[in-house]
Amino acid sequence: MNMRYKELGQQVEEVQARLTPAFVEDAVQALLQEGEDVGGGVNAHRLVKRLLGDLHLRDVEEVWAYDRLKPALRAAFEEIPSLYYFEGD
Repeated sequence: MNMRYKELGQQVEEVQARLTPAFVEDAVQALLQEGEDVGGGVNAHRLVKRLLGDLHLRDVEEVWAYDRLKPALRAAFEEIPSLYYFEGD
C-alpha cells in the first residue's frame, strides 16, 4: 500500500470514529445548502469528500474510502428519520 492510501486509511479511521448520526446529518445539510446533485439529494462520493475534508481526492481514492465508510454511513442514516440512504445501480 502506498503512502497516499496509508494516509487516506488513517483519515477514514478518524472519520469512522466520529460518524454519528448527528455528524452525518450536519454534513448532509451543509451539502444540501450548497445545492442538490443531479437526481436530487447528495451523492455519496460528495459526502465522503466532505467528511474526509479532501475535495481533491481522485475518483479511485474516493471509491476506496467510500467502500470502507459505507457500512458506518448506512448505520448512521438508519438513525436519521429525515434522511435516507439510497444505493443506485
